[in-house]
Amino acid sequence: MKKWIVFICWVFLSVFVHGQNNPVLYDFTGIPQSLLLNPAAEVDNRWYAGIPLLSGIRAGAGSNGFSVYDLFADNEVSFSDKVRDLVFRLSSRDVVMVNQQLELFNIGFKNNWKGKYYYSFGMYQETDALMYWPRDLAVLAYEGNRDYLGKRFDFGHLSGSAEMLTVLHFGVRKKINDRLFVGARAKLYSGMINFSSTGNSGYFVTETGVENFYRHRVVSDVVIHTSGYTSLRDIENDGNQVKNGWKELRSRAFFGGNMGVGLDLGFTYHPHKQWTVTGSLQDLGFIKYKENVESYSLKGAYELEGIELVLPSILDDSGAVRDSWEELREEIEAQLPYKRLHDGYTVIRPWKLNASVQHAFGIRRNKKRYYLTDYEHHINTMGAQFFMVNRPHGPLPAITGFFSRELSPSITAKITYTADKFSKTNIGAGLSAYIKNIHFYVIADNIPGLFNLAKTHYAALQLGFNYVFPHFGDPY
Repeated sequence: MKKWIVFICWVFLSVFVHGQNNPVLYDFTGIPQSLLLNPAAEVDNRWYAGIPLLSGIRAGAGSNGFSVYDLFADNEVSFSDKVRDLVFRLSSRDVVMVNQQLELFNIGFKNNWKGKYYYSFGMYQETDALMYWPRDLAVLAYEGNRDYLGKRFDFGHLSGSAEMLTVLHFGVRKKINDRLFVGARAKLYSGMINFSSTGNSGYFVTETGVENFYRHRVVSDVVIHTSGYTSLRDIENDGNQVKNGWKELRSRAFFGGNMGVGLDLGFTYHPHKQWTVTGSLQDLGFIKYKENVESYSLKGAYELEGIELVLPSILDDSGAVRDSWEELREEIEAQLPYKRLHDGYTVIRPWKLNASVQHAFGIRRNKKRYYLTDYEHHINTMGAQFFMVNRPHGPLPAITGFFSRELSPSITAKITYTADKFSKTNIGAGLSAYIKNIHFYVIADNIPGLFNLAKTHYAALQLGFNYVFPHFGDPY
């Protein structure tokens, strides 16, 4: 049973997995929330206000290395054999990622009718987690070291991070001219809970000994940082642990002591009337964790080739038998010390890069916007998008092709096809609809996977409601 502990933890974590890429929402300017991906997105309305707690809800499921079906398929392969197959099939480059967002509030408006400046601000809660499969450590835990003489089990495979935070943000978009828009968004982070262990190194190896059968050697430089964990761990077991835990987390959501700053930058450029190029950089920032911090460090080196029991060295000065195990423990602790630290630490936010090029075609003339003489616009758009998020073992990229169409003045649809580390056949779609001033949108990533969650490696769903004042009617 103990062989499965690490793997089962991995399985249950992967049930709530999705990446940070949002290919359907990016450049879907009929949805005001697209400003969160590019502060220079051409969202065009007088003002909008997201319905609190309902304007942006996103959830997903999936994993990079396997699906739930691989473990629980009703076939002739035993569960033990399935676990063994996956333990050895997964590599240290396989990754689980979680990124969840919930908008608390979101508001945007133009400074005047002509709209040279567009302002937006709000707050959202985010959970971001990543874990690489610790292959060498999983093999060591599953099988032990008996059949692996001379193999170095790499401690660098232990690499991951997880955090829950709130983000207070303010953005501005400026129209430079008819072709160019630029934007920026300032962010204030409030860290609620964090785990971080990256950049580890070292190994454990067992070799044939000289003075004994085996020689074991450990070289370690491993650190695990935590913030907010100890206070949750120490909550009294009185039957209200969940309630008290959420209360503790909420107390850190608004300026709870672990603060940081960040910046988003973006642009939209029209080299031609029917061509558009966009790009953005998100989360260029950091969080300084200094409240409720506890870190665990194992740094040093030690080599063991058994305990020698040779007379008369096993006797101390008084003639009593030495406590060799206690002496061994003290020797190991001196050369390979395990420490608990309470020093603050800084976490760099994983930056994201978005870019797109698109071509518009098909003209619809809009007589309602009579204050713009002979106003007309294109109802079809097709193009390509690129996404990349920075991670400890290197950036994770994704590429997307898309087509969008304005089905009516109040309904727009977008279809995407994305290839990334999770799936090479990710078909997504989104719908943006207005009923008078009420705006509703729904977005789905990897739609085929939504119909068979057990076999899919990735699926995500997002929806939201806004109250929008569009540009219909008289100028104000």
